[in-house]
Amino acid sequence: MSPAISVEEHNLQQCTSMEYTTCSEKLLYLLFEDISYCVRKSILTKGIRKLLYDLNGDFRPGELTAIMGLSGAGKSTLMDILAGFTTTSVTGKIMVNGQERNMSEFRKLSAYIMQDDHLQPLLTVQEAMLVAADLKLTLNRRQKLEKIDEILTAMSLDASRYTRTSELSGGQRKRLAIALELINNPPIMFFDEPTSGLDSVTSKQCIALLKQLAKEGRTIICTIHQPNATLLNMIDHLYVVADGNCVYTGSTQNLVPYLSSVGLYCPKHYNPADFLMEICNGDYGAHVPKLVESIQNGKSNEWRLDETFYLNREIITSQQLPPMRLYSFETEFKHIPHYAAGSWRQLSVLVRRNAIRLLRDKFLMVSRISMHLTVALLVGTIYFKIGQDAAYVLDNFNLLFFSMMFLMYTAFSATMVSFPSEVPILMREHFNRWYKLRWYYLANKLADFPVQLTATFIYVLIVYFMSDQLPDSGRFGLFILMCFAISLVAQAAGLILGTGLKVQNSVIFGPFVILPFMIFSGFFVRIRDAHPYLQWLFHTSFLKYGFEGLMIAIYGNNRAKLKCSADYCHFAIPEKLLSEVDMKYADYWFNMTVLIVLYIVLNIVAYITLKIRVKKRT
Repeated sequence: MSPAISVEEHNLQQCTSMEYTTCSEKLLYLLFEDISYCVRKSILTKGIRKLLYDLNGDFRPGELTAIMGLSGAGKSTLMDILAGFTTTSVTGKIMVNGQERNMSEFRKLSAYIMQDDHLQPLLTVQEAMLVAADLKLTLNRRQKLEKIDEILTAMSLDASRYTRTSELSGGQRKRLAIALELINNPPIMFFDEPTSGLDSVTSKQCIALLKQLAKEGRTIICTIHQPNATLLNMIDHLYVVADGNCVYTGSTQNLVPYLSSVGLYCPKHYNPADFLMEICNGDYGAHVPKLVESIQNGKSNEWRLDETFYLNREIITSQQLPPMRLYSFETEFKHIPHYAAGSWRQLSVLVRRNAIRLLRDKFLMVSRISMHLTVALLVGTIYFKIGQDAAYVLDNFNLLFFSMMFLMYTAFSATMVSFPSEVPILMREHFNRWYKLRWYYLANKLADFPVQLTATFIYVLIVYFMSDQLPDSGRFGLFILMCFAISLVAQAAGLILGTGLKVQNSVIFGPFVILPFMIFSGFFVRIRDAHPYLQWLFHTSFLKYGFEGLMIAIYGNNRAKLKCSADYCHFAIPEKLLSEVDMKYADYWFNMTVLIVLYIVLNIVAYITLKIRVKKRT
């Protein structure tokens, strides 16, 4: 190994010389013409603000292309459009290998590594790679492990393969994010601010890695804010955006001559990138329109180097390429499935990953179980042995309502707060075609199902027997079944809020959403005591059906007269209590059916909400 080549570069070359030579057979040449993008100024106004103005350009395989610009210039917006992350309110034409881009086909062969890594923090590097391989490859397990070993070695992550991703350094996390998408070897890769948050040494390593990936025949496109001179010299093609227009497209070596050609002379020993950003900022006058006109808003290729491509580290010109190779995108890759893994495979892999995540999330897991255990012991102590005594019927009535509210609110708030942290990971993985959204949603529900059942069972078991409810296995079964149904419905409601709102907003609005259901549960106000115009609201509260179900489980089904420890017990006959609280004619299985239907409906709403959010990608 030559001393001029770093260990990382040597590792990557070794890797790509084996499995990754197929990348050279998938050259993707990206061309865009007259790209414009508009957004509404605000929800309440009809005003339109234009962010991009008829941008043009072409990004080639074998080149490391960097889109540069000041904050708010439009570089990330352009990146999102080219990657297909933003598709609405976009005009213009995007071509792939001479043909207009088909988004479905294009996404099969591209990967988007976002600025924030969004990795599963509780998985090890090896486990994260294995999940990606299971979802993105159709190879057998031995072949998958071999490929994982090659990529981790190439990315200098081999020593960290059993380290959890939350414990990795910033540079290691960046490399892991790239490694996860390299599993299926996409020929075109987008990187949003790959050097963000990295020090100068790690930034250089990151850009060197991207450059090496480009040399293997990939089309590598990244956004970069303001590179130093070292990073600038590593970039093959620089595309500069200012105020939604292109002010330069060409090689970094030609940047200074280009500026000189329009009368802007970069001082010696001055970083040309810094000088250009100062020009774009207006520090030397209003020169942006002149630069846009000179470069024809990206149409001019005068300042680019000769059209060359890297194929397995051999430089060839565009004339040496097979003439039809660049125009076979639709026919050559149409047979590739959108998702490598089948539906059941996706579901099983995601369930397994979620199970690992839940078991390792000690704080969430232990806090949920310990909270139910602690509160159950406290409640059981307060209401100790009152369940079969008619003198404490009203206290038992309060106990049942509290138990319902506790189980409801813990399930509601836990889901509402925890799920939003998963959404950014979902955005990245779903966009890069790891799995279908429906299987992610179902796997999330299935993995959490036993945890919620365990927490509910612990609470009910302790409270039921400490409060001395009737020791009847049938009543106990009905009671715990109703409690579990209530918690699942609350969980679905929390999922809707957690999906549709940010955490800080859902924490504020969550209690207000639950409050009406609690008011019309039948505990505070009886249906017959409410105004006739408001009585219909009781039938919209899922807590009403849950509360009735609990009361029927304890006092319904022709329960015998209760013993009385006082001189007089008004509700010694259970049917009399049910009549007093308007539950005499309540039917347990009708209420259970309503809760099951509500659970299904709320989950459909939650899934649709999640799908809309993923589609909007906000």
